Amino acid sequence: MLRRILLSLTYVVLTILVVAGTFVLVAYGNDYSYDFSTHKIIQNGHIIIDSIPSGVQVRADGKDIKKKTPYQAVYKVGTHTFSLAENGYWTWQKTLSVSPGVVTLANYVVLVPRNPKVTVLDSRTQILSESVSKDLRQLAYITGGPDGAVYTMDLGNPTAVKIYTPQPATATTPAEVLTGVSWSADNSHLLISSLIGSTVTYRLASASGGTPVDLTTQYQFDFTGLTFSSDNWQQMYWISPDGLRRLDVSAQSVSAVLAPNVIQFWVVPGRVLYIQQSDGADELWSVDGSGHHQELIEALAASSSYSVTYANFGGTDELAVVPVKTGTGTLYSGIYSSNPVAKVIARGVTAASFSPDGHLLAFSSPSSVVTYDLNQSTIFDRLVSYTITNQPGNLSYLSWFDNYHLLTNRSGSLYWSEYDGSNLIKLGPVDQAFSVYGTSDAKSITEFKPEPNGVQVAQLQIIK
Repeated sequence: MLRRILLSLTYVVLTILVVAGTFVLVAYGNDYSYDFSTHKIIQNGHIIIDSIPSGVQVRADGKDIKKKTPYQAVYKVGTHTFSLAENGYWTWQKTLSVSPGVVTLANYVVLVPRNPKVTVLDSRTQILSESVSKDLRQLAYITGGPDGAVYTMDLGNPTAVKIYTPQPATATTPAEVLTGVSWSADNSHLLISSLIGSTVTYRLASASGGTPVDLTTQYQFDFTGLTFSSDNWQQMYWISPDGLRRLDVSAQSVSAVLAPNVIQFWVVPGRVLYIQQSDGADELWSVDGSGHHQELIEALAASSSYSVTYANFGGTDELAVVPVKTGTGTLYSGIYSSNPVAKVIARGVTAASFSPDGHLLAFSSPSSVVTYDLNQSTIFDRLVSYTITNQPGNLSYLSWFDNYHLLTNRSGSLYWSEYDGSNLIKLGPVDQAFSVYGTSDAKSITEFKPEPNGVQVAQLQIIK
């Protein structure tokens, strides 16, 4: 009898130990720990840091912890400061916030070389205009002076290729002056704009070569503002005196007016967005390839022009709008649904730009940048944004190197920073008239550098 009782007690004790052990393991797996100072069980958070290059010594809260990237550990709730230092690179440092039961990711760290390799791709007396393809693989630019022409360059195999030379003056016609160039979405064609006297001329050129087609002469329209469709290089849109129209070069036809009283438009996947003035109000509409119109925003703040940018993030269509007159940056989510949601994100801004994957949105002005985090705002169910001020110079252009890093042209100098303005690094002089671009492999920066006798097209290698 006593043996049975002892055996039963043993089973009970073992069961309690197993349950307790399981509880401890589950608690540990969920970042719970016992705080001996308060004698309470608390939930911690998790930090993950990864870097390019990897294998970099980690310093946390001012202490060397003898760990290298990739690094992960449990931390108490609150703020903790981390730094990564490697010979030949700028030191990275950032304060990260730790929330209970949440993994804080800093897996985007790029250590920037102190002396990055610069490769000069071309050098010209004058560059008047430039355009990079949507996939960042192809560059087109217009040169001025005696070698005035349109050049293209495959950035993976950088050799300048002349695709068009402007027409010289004749006894009856003034010389052609090149003014702009842009890529089709599939990189197969370019639109080249120019002035011949006071006449704006548009030519359609194949990226593979051949004689460009003079669209203006062929169709006898003023195509000012002509823009490729987002998914078909043979279709282009522009605003005629009568309203928004479409040119279809495959059918050799010009559409009837798609919408009257249009003051601006933007091509987005599968559609064209346009602003129409109606009864004194500005409205945002869309029209698809089949001619179906949909009103997206019933009343915008009146303005002479707008900055509009589109992204699809997590399956939701997102649209950022900045009326230049008011400078208010608003994000509209689910714009094609019956009930889009509007959030005012920033004020006193002039432009907007989504990161390549759409999870970050930067509203900018010459003096500040406000970056809104769509992903973190969804996780925490509140607006998560970062205001970047007190940075050097006036911002003239902003672009994304990758999904986490900003490139800004500030008073003729190129700056690198993270999306929230941290780890700001000056990378040297650039031409203030042009933007800069990350390359398709997210390893280098394509830039236009001033030199004593002209402008260089160059690449700055950030990642080996």
